[in-house]
Amino acid sequence: MQSILNSIFNNAINLDAPMPWGIYFQDSATPQMEGLIELHDNIMFYLVLILFSVGWILFSIAKNFINTKALMSHKYLNHGKNVPAQKCFKLNLINYNNYLRTYSTSSNVNSVKFYEDAYTMRKTIIKDNENKSGIYKWTNKLTDDFYIGQSIDLAKRFIKYFNLSYLKNRETLVISRALIKCGYSKFSLEILEYCDIANLTEREQYYFDKLNPRYNTLKIAGSSLGHKVTEETKAKISKSLKGIYVKEKSALYGRTHSEETKAVMSLKKSENNNPLFGKIHSEETKELMRQKALGRKHSEETLLKMSASRGYLVNILEKCNSEGFKLIGSFVSIRRAAKFLDISSNTIKLYINSGKIFKDRYKFTKGNEN
Repeated sequence: MQSILNSIFNNAINLDAPMPWGIYFQDSATPQMEGLIELHDNIMFYLVLILFSVGWILFSIAKNFINTKALMSHKYLNHGKNVPAQKCFKLNLINYNNYLRTYSTSSNVNSVKFYEDAYTMRKTIIKDNENKSGIYKWTNKLTDDFYIGQSIDLAKRFIKYFNLSYLKNRETLVISRALIKCGYSKFSLEILEYCDIANLTEREQYYFDKLNPRYNTLKIAGSSLGHKVTEETKAKISKSLKGIYVKEKSALYGRTHSEETKAVMSLKKSENNNPLFGKIHSEETKELMRQKALGRKHSEETLLKMSASRGYLVNILEKCNSEGFKLIGSFVSIRRAAKFLDISSNTIKLYINSGKIFKDRYKFTKGNEN
């Protein structure tokens, strides 16, 4: 009897022991239990998804919510009392790089971004201002003179500024000459504000009136109104550009207008569109033009081109006993051919038309005739 009880007890204990096939949840035996298990799995999936999403958002906010990337959080630290509400731009929901901000009324303007050394920070400057429009300020750290400008794409504008060839082509601008002379490292760069393209001119004029930048020769934003170039400056500009954009350097070098383009150009300059339409030169003007033409001397190359355009090619062939006639020269005009043989032009014309041989030695042909 005792052995039977021990056998039953040991077998019951073994039934409760976990086996490899029984370490997972037991399969549901009813449809209700199967529905509860499926609900549990779905709830756990969405809880884990929500946990990771919220955690990532909180981490991004904690990482990026600093002064250089979230300027609105510090706007109340940059202003004094009685700050008037001034419109910068309408909030653009698509371009989140634009920031809505107000402006200080003090003499010192608080900039959005400041770069102490424009040369060493040039890559950062370009990266920070990609696809942004706004007002910028170059400051010479040696003289404290500064320049204020605007751009619809600040990054592209700064790329041009960091190109010496671009500056040398615009040496008429004071800021270009200053950057070339002093070097980029002697300048600091500030972004006074980011604003919508429609308000760039208005905001630039605001800073012109407020700060009166010395490097800006034009005091009207977005135009050259009120700026007059002196005759001395005009002469210097003309002298500096003389002989530069010629031949291969010319923008139209090697190009020809199509017949359609020529017709359009002719139409635009015909009749009333022509500035000389219905006008005649006065006797005084004609005399001045004549006097100017009297002292003009064409180069040998120009004379050859004129002869080629006005005349026609003349060939001189010499009679040879064994080979018949042999070409000894081609000339751009009858006059040149006559000068070569020291005879008159009429003589060559006569022999060309008649086809006869001159002095039983020379034969003249025109064009590509032999």
